[in-house]
Amino acid sequence: MLENGVPIDQVLAELAERHRMDDPYADRPGMVNMYNTGLDTVEKVATDAFGMYIHVNPLYSSTFPSVYALEKELVRAANDMLHAPNDATGSWTMGGSESIMMATKAARDGAKHITRPNMVLPISAHAAWWKAAHYLGVEARTTTVDPETYKADVAAIKAAVDENTIFVVLSAPQYGQGVIDPIEEIGEFCLEQGIRLNVDACIGGWVLPFAERQGCEIPLWDFRVPGVSSITVDLQKYGYTNKGCSLVLYRTRELRLPQFFAHANWTGYPIVNSTVMSSKPGGLLAAAWSIVKHIGDDGYMHLVEEGLRIRRELEAGVAAIPGLRIMGKPESTLAAITTDPDADEGVDFFLWIDELAKRNWTMQPQLTQPGVPPSIHFTIAKQHGSYMAEFIEVMREALDAARLRDPLIPAERLAEIHALTADTTFADIVPIVMESFEDGKPSTKTHLVLDALPMPLREMAMLAYFDALT
Repeated sequence: MLENGVPIDQVLAELAERHRMDDPYADRPGMVNMYNTGLDTVEKVATDAFGMYIHVNPLYSSTFPSVYALEKELVRAANDMLHAPNDATGSWTMGGSESIMMATKAARDGAKHITRPNMVLPISAHAAWWKAAHYLGVEARTTTVDPETYKADVAAIKAAVDENTIFVVLSAPQYGQGVIDPIEEIGEFCLEQGIRLNVDACIGGWVLPFAERQGCEIPLWDFRVPGVSSITVDLQKYGYTNKGCSLVLYRTRELRLPQFFAHANWTGYPIVNSTVMSSKPGGLLAAAWSIVKHIGDDGYMHLVEEGLRIRRELEAGVAAIPGLRIMGKPESTLAAITTDPDADEGVDFFLWIDELAKRNWTMQPQLTQPGVPPSIHFTIAKQHGSYMAEFIEVMREALDAARLRDPLIPAERLAEIHALTADTTFADIVPIVMESFEDGKPSTKTHLVLDALPMPLREMAMLAYFDALT
């Protein structure tokens, strides 16, 4: 790559050509992880603000004091929206995973008398919590969800807590099916036990407050629940900001303090970090502040109203298609759909999503878990409104087509994959994954292979794919 300098027009032309492969949706918005207001002014204010702060590094607070003012304003706005007490505080992070990492570190380091800490969380919690536990040496105790509502099982949470539990994690809503965990009930329990409760609202924190104001029945989940000690909220999702912007909020400064890292015992300058990163791009924070300021309360009210309307349209459409069903009762702008293979007009889930892919609707499959069938996930926003009626009809067509097809992978081969044992090696897994590829890329068969693998081998197979990709 390193060569003599290339003119700017040539550099940008090459970059634009490479970027063309990043849009697989044929000018339609993707149904997952695509957050777009549809307003050109949002992108303009973001790029202009980022450019203004492109050389700003929040590490150096005395040199760039304005970024701390921007951070405080965003934290205060979020805490006000989530009914936090006056002395609540928080920090800007580089994304939901870092917010989760910081909440975990604060809980761990705030309980240093516990030498073998654990955290309790339902299987519906975001994968980033297991990542934080892995990085920070905290045992992750996984509990079940209700097989009908997909909400955390209260009794299972309580049973998993012991004297080494540093905190409990619940979601508002959880990512998979878009339902809110029983936060009030478990919050009361955590308060009695003297342990922290973090509410993961990374994907709902900028939706649920506006939905409640619009008359939606939203169970209490924020700082109005006395047992809630911290909340993680992404701006980069339904705040519609650029990626790299999230907040971790705390009821008190005392709860936040163990999040920080300070070090003066070296030959350089004394250093304090509020998050994992030292140097951070101030442009990201400036752009996020500018977007939130530009969209404003009225803009978010409209965007949430539209997202909820479109989710209801999806629910009604699915209800009219025999063989499909919405999982649980979504309470935000997320939803999940699965097939019912045992119904009179049922069909295999993976054949159905393969037919969707053939119609150029590439979805995000969610694999089978104990008591939870495979499904496709929807992250719904205003941008999907003009396409929802078309997609509902495509779902029906794909289901009809799938009924006429043979299995993607013969039952005998799936049985062999499912029978693999724990002594299966990485070298054994690679060819199994690669044989599911089509035209050198993962396919619906790849997801079916992952679904068929014994649970401990799924991650090994995913690593085999990612290792080849990078």
